Amino acid sequence: MELMFKSIQDAIRFKAFLTANGLQDSFTERQSQYIYSFQYLLIKKEQYIHAILQFIQDVKRNEWVDKVLREKYKYDNEDERIEIISILNQMFSGERVELISLVGQMDEEEFIQEAVIDLLDYKGAVLFESFMRFRLKKYFDHVREYLNIAIDEYKMEQDYQMFVNMLRDYLKKRSTKQNVVHVLLDKPILFFNEKLNEMGKDEIKDIMDRRLLSNHPVYVDSSVIAPLLSMAPIKIFLYTDEEDQPLIRTLKNIFEERLSILPTTHLNTLIKAFTDT
Repeated sequence: MELMFKSIQDAIRFKAFLTANGLQDSFTERQSQYIYSFQYLLIKKEQYIHAILQFIQDVKRNEWVDKVLREKYKYDNEDERIEIISILNQMFSGERVELISLVGQMDEEEFIQEAVIDLLDYKGAVLFESFMRFRLKKYFDHVREYLNIAIDEYKMEQDYQMFVNMLRDYLKKRSTKQNVVHVLLDKPILFFNEKLNEMGKDEIKDIMDRRLLSNHPVYVDSSVIAPLLSMAPIKIFLYTDEEDQPLIRTLKNIFEERLSILPTTHLNTLIKAFTDT
């Protein structure tokens, strides 16, 4: 069979995937098309399948997604498209399980491989662009489902970053009410001043800037983020044994170098030391 490319760039890139799989086929040019005539298809079929599959996954999928982002979703900014494609690739590599669960797991290789086997079993000449458009339509329909989730995630991440930047700006302008604050992130959440005396609810309530909750009731956590922003401490010691919580990620992003995270046992040691002195 013959596989034809309209683009010399595609033909050259495809050659690289053939070479990486131990295949030495070269293209010839005929009537402004670049044609591969597979010489060892019967004995090296698995290598051809793997080479074409890799080419689609590593090159053509992202090109197709980039085009859809530009033409359908009107993402003219290249950096935005790169960010969205990065999220999509993380989904395909299995890194974003929480996003995959929203649309369902797709066996990408199975989708592509079935089409590639049919392609290689064909006895005539096939234009690669036509193969992509028609034979891989079902595959790209599933890619589009993943893409929609990736776009939504990108928008949420942008909103989150705007939210974090807004709170950083608030923190810079807020005068310090407590130089050092110790926070035990447990149930219940407890605040201690720099002398490790526990701060009561009324004391925290008096310091609290109510505008944080009235202006941003959905985003600002009232139990930890709002009190800490209101206190605007120079240094925060946060004690927890579960550092991978989403709340801690947000605290790190807002308070940056002001925040230190320590195990809960460290707070108990400190309190005991203060009590004994």
